[in-house]
Amino acid sequence: MGKTVVEFSEQDVMRVEAILMDADAAEALRFVKEVVKPKLRSKTAAALDPTKSTGIMT
Repeated sequence: MGKTVVEFSEQDVMRVEAILMDADAAEALRFVKEVVKPKLRSKTAAALDPTKSTGIMT
């Protein structure tokens, strides 16, 4: 697997800084689940292959 670049909004960055200042492990895990995981999934999702069916009948 190659490298993946994930962009964060200014609000996300402020949230990370607050987590680090508070050393809040529970909030850190919540951030990973709510923000990082969806961004990683969208970045690593395979592109649609035009030779494969989507399962939708047209």
